Amino acid sequence: MKSIGVNINSCKDHDGKIREYVEKVIKEENSNIKVEFYDEINYFEEACRMKPDFFIVFGGDGTILNAARNLVSCNIPIFGVNIGHLGFLSAIEFKDFKSAIQKILKGKYFLQDRTMIKCSFIKGHSKKIFYSLNEVVLYKGNMAKILKYNIDVDDKFYMGFKSDGIIISTPTGSTAHNLSAGGPIIYPNLDVVSITPICPQGLHRGSIILNGKSNITISGIDANEDVYITVDGRVPVDVKGVSFIEISELNYKCKLLKLNDYDYFDVLRKKIILRTEECEGDKY
Repeated sequence: MKSIGVNINSCKDHDGKIREYVEKVIKEENSNIKVEFYDEINYFEEACRMKPDFFIVFGGDGTILNAARNLVSCNIPIFGVNIGHLGFLSAIEFKDFKSAIQKILKGKYFLQDRTMIKCSFIKGHSKKIFYSLNEVVLYKGNMAKILKYNIDVDDKFYMGFKSDGIIISTPTGSTAHNLSAGGPIIYPNLDVVSITPICPQGLHRGSIILNGKSNITISGIDANEDVYITVDGRVPVDVKGVSFIEISELNYKCKLLKLNDYDYFDVLRKKIILRTEECEGDKY
């Protein structure tokens, strides 16, 4: 192992103590490893050029999601360290960082491929494309009104809906907004995608699970209504007047680095099902 990239959520490390500690730990284990810090979003392009052996992300789930969207096409594995609130996507808590580095440098880890999806639409004369590790959500600007739309899968009509919105989720995102809306928990390395309507009218209230390579089209949206999408919970994007929105599997996989003793079901119980205090990020 020659180089490691590091991204720390700047809001969590105002005085730079985490940065100092991280570099100290890595250098103590192997002084020949080059440690590169990427503090700003724009620096991810530089990380893709430098191609570190893996990328350590310190923050909450939002920080990891951001890194995944920016690094997925570079095929750089991501190792998440929780210094946020929930940290469900993280491999470890901050207090375990030193022992984790020791295990990684001894090769005691594995890479897990995670499906990502691409959301695209044409507005005006430009095509917009967004990458997502968790989900794409379509909803009305005025939540007091119902949203009407149609769903097609692989060019075949699935169903028309009247609901508060709809969630197109990856397995990774199945425990996020999808679960809150009544959708199923999906094991993270499956190559599938789920469609979950939010508070739908009518008798059909369940989700549908599709092959991950399915092409999903949302159409039939009233062109006069204020409608938005959010991708991985980011800033809403106005899609008013858009004829159709396409969602499909991204050609690249997000690679998450996990230690050999990582236990998905233990994390699922503690951080999602039981929501114990352990989901609070550790102090350094």
